[in-house]
Amino acid sequence: MTFSLTRSIRFCAAHRLFNPAWSDEENFRVFGKCSLPGGHGHTYLLTVTVSGPLDPHSGMIINVATLRDILRREVFDLLDHRDLNHDVPFLQGLVPTMENIAQKLAERLQPVFAAHQLTLTRLSLAESDHHYVTIDLP
Repeated sequence: MTFSLTRSIRFCAAHRLFNPAWSDEENFRVFGKCSLPGGHGHTYLLTVTVSGPLDPHSGMIINVATLRDILRREVFDLLDHRDLNHDVPFLQGLVPTMENIAQKLAERLQPVFAAHQLTLTRLSLAESDHHYVTIDLP
């Protein structure tokens, strides 16, 4: 029997959607006001779902405090109150769209969860209450 556990974490960060290979006009056409110099910020909501077997001794797949600590260390401490274009090494060279950020977070978290005998099965990243991206992992 496999169980799933879901946890969310919020972080605040700034970014600018801008591809340096394009002209300012092309960036504005594709990204709109999000491409303007100076960038803008969001309060992001990251939600992860992990799955794994139930430990018969603890009755848990992972202690929720451990899951919280992993997300704090691997996400919050690195992204909160940062400029995603310049301050986060694992996002360097990417346009920091929700999709790109979510993909990089999934890549970062998968081996950490695997070390706890867990599988990252879903990751969602929201920039606002109105839109978010979800990755369903095999």
